[in-house]
Amino acid sequence: MIKKIINILANAPKNTLSQKELIKRLKVRKSDVGAIKIFIKQMSINGEIIRLKPNRYCLPKSPKKIEGKLSVTQKGFGFVITNDDNEDIFIGRRSMSDAINGDKVLVKIKGRSNSRGLSGRIHKVLERASNTFIGVTYLYSGKFFIEVSPVNPGRGIRLIGSKKELTEGKIVKARVKDWGNANDPIIASFESIIGDANDPANDLKMILHKYDYDQSFSSSINQEVKKYSEDDIKDEIKNRLDLRNDICFTIDPQEAKDFDDALSIKNNKMGTEIGVHIADVSHFVTPNSLIDKEAMHRGTSVYFTEGVVHMLPKELSADLCSIRPGVDRLAISAIIQLDQSYKVLNVDIRPTVINSKARLTYQEVQDIIEGKNKHAFKAQINDLRKLSIALYKDRSKNGSLDFNIPEPVFDMNEKGIPDDIRPSERLISHRIVEECMLLANKVVAVEIPKKIPKNLNFFYRVHIKPDSLRVEKFAGLLKRLKLGIYAPDGEMSPNDFKKILKHVEDSPYRPLIENVALRTMSKAEYAIKNKGHFGLAFKNYTHFTSPIRRYPDLLVHRMIKMLDRHSFELKNEWNDKIEEALKLSNEKEIEALNAEREYIKVKQLRWLAERINSVFEGTITGVTNFGFFVGLKSSMAEGLIHIDTLENDTYYYDEDHYSIKGRSLKEEFRLGDRVHIKIISVQIEKQRANFALHDQN
Repeated sequence: MIKKIINILANAPKNTLSQKELIKRLKVRKSDVGAIKIFIKQMSINGEIIRLKPNRYCLPKSPKKIEGKLSVTQKGFGFVITNDDNEDIFIGRRSMSDAINGDKVLVKIKGRSNSRGLSGRIHKVLERASNTFIGVTYLYSGKFFIEVSPVNPGRGIRLIGSKKELTEGKIVKARVKDWGNANDPIIASFESIIGDANDPANDLKMILHKYDYDQSFSSSINQEVKKYSEDDIKDEIKNRLDLRNDICFTIDPQEAKDFDDALSIKNNKMGTEIGVHIADVSHFVTPNSLIDKEAMHRGTSVYFTEGVVHMLPKELSADLCSIRPGVDRLAISAIIQLDQSYKVLNVDIRPTVINSKARLTYQEVQDIIEGKNKHAFKAQINDLRKLSIALYKDRSKNGSLDFNIPEPVFDMNEKGIPDDIRPSERLISHRIVEECMLLANKVVAVEIPKKIPKNLNFFYRVHIKPDSLRVEKFAGLLKRLKLGIYAPDGEMSPNDFKKILKHVEDSPYRPLIENVALRTMSKAEYAIKNKGHFGLAFKNYTHFTSPIRRYPDLLVHRMIKMLDRHSFELKNEWNDKIEEALKLSNEKEIEALNAEREYIKVKQLRWLAERINSVFEGTITGVTNFGFFVGLKSSMAEGLIHIDTLENDTYYYDEDHYSIKGRSLKEEFRLGDRVHIKIISVQIEKQRANFALHDQN
């Protein structure tokens, strides 16, 4: 059977087949399919064949080498993430060579294990993530080193050429002079002091330097922006569908400074007409202008509690493009006619001019829904609520997932330390906006590609189905936690995930399962080829609703206007730009997520540092061979309980059961268990908090 499988793969197109195709060519009886699946899986474990994602197989090369980006965990091991169909490759601590987190590397495949999947060792560093470091100084053996986050290279980074007045705990910028080798430290030359790491006021400053973010814009860009005024809006009105008399309004957070979407709703004989009106940034940000080039380079706005890195200058984002109440604003509107059952009958997507009749906050809309406040637009808001319920039910029926994972909200004091951290609240008013935006993004992705020339590239927001190995690990976790729910191995549909999330809705394991389910998913991205959106269970989806803060949305607006004007003469230039812009946008989106997460973690650590020796309840969120991580209930901050601090027994790591077990007393600490902890210490520069178990008895 082994030879037969190898021969089939050797003669297959591109030497790769899906599991289903492979079994079909083996011509086995239906009763033997289960056994063959196990046999194929064992062959991949033995390294005789290689499993690709999603659940495809090929023959191994000898030795197989794969390119990818190295992502190192704080636990010391890492994964190489590839851009093709290969699954993530596990890299052990001793297999890193001289590579560090973020490097583009060439990996030699070593084989496969049941627990880690495909594993390898770094053969060569192809491209360094950066030649500069932003880190915090510390002394070791009389020499200055710098600690970088979130993962410091195990061999360390030694600082040379530092100023005489330099002390420990300074945030510095340094440039690499010598990458050394796997055993020797990286040598970096001191360039400048950014600030004191012990001062929370410097947290944002450090993140901005690390990710090379600039909150300001160049003088040449500012000069270009100055040529635009309200007169440009007045001159353009005659070229657009005039919707200024329609009742539309914005719904945003209380602290919002720019407003890029407004809603309108009307009842008519056919059913309901919903209008999703999006600020027309493309009127001011023209192709190849300085503003456009900078917006494409930035890709997205990045949000921190203490400030924002805007994609566009504030003169546009907070003024001329912002849908402020009582002023005429240019928009691209998706006017969607729904029947009595809220099914789409027809869609009109075109440039418009609107005039918002109110600026509402999420809480104000919630109060109107709950009858706490009266408002002139109460009828429209209640109609939007009914619509959102119907839209949510419809997509839920089709398997669309709806993760409700809260974000930490900081109440910051003047020193830059959170006085309070609380989970974000999801209101009915949030649901209204979410469902309307999802509907608009979907109908644009369905309608616009039908109308443009076939040789003109459109693009989609795609989300491919999860890798089968990750799904197996997720299913294994559910079984070990004994949650009493069936989880299929290998592949899961959106409905399978939905049933699991529904099952744990009232369970103490809910936050854990939601987070692991989310990590099991692939990362959504922008792509020219439509692969559908697994998480939303949509066949067609794009991003249309946030051009003030996302560059791809701006490109969708440009395409809509090209279609409106029947102007496609710049086809080749457009197609080239789309490919470049999407690549950049995908990279910048990941970078922004990392920056925002790092900022959140630093502020959580600041909060923990103010509460040394305090006791909190938490949940075990991760288990390793050196201890377990605990996430706190209210603040969502996380810390480590090291295995050496468990004093009443000798403990060991049980990888198969995601637990730490005592050899004599048999006490067990499992993933998902609730525990009480005491905060022992916090190391801001290492982004680490140390906890100890606290006995409540």
